[in-house]
Amino acid sequence: MKAKFFSTVCIGVLAVSPMVWGMDMGENHSHPKNTVVSEQTIHASGTVKSIAENHESIRIFHNPIPELKWPSMTMPFDVIDHELTHPLSVGDRVDFEFIQKDGKNVIVRMKKQ
Repeated sequence: MKAKFFSTVCIGVLAVSPMVWGMDMGENHSHPKNTVVSEQTIHASGTVKSIAENHESIRIFHNPIPELKWPSMTMPFDVIDHELTHPLSVGDRVDFEFIQKDGKNVIVRMKKQ
């Protein structure tokens, strides 16, 4: 009796789990297939707080970013091209543009003020 009940429960769980977990089981959905938050270029300005030794990322204290409803804060950014960080030093004021892609904020343009 217990084995029959257990197998019935397991079959029911397997039948329902694609719906619970949002798996596409052949239905046609219009959800985006990638993890991009925003491919829109976002403009910002701030002050360089640190630059990674490998120049792959930078920490910036940025002014408020209204498009994202972000207050001023210090945060890390990846850079699309390591050459963007080479002319910079800690304390420099910068204008920059970034995109949000795959859960990261990636600077695509940056210039010293």
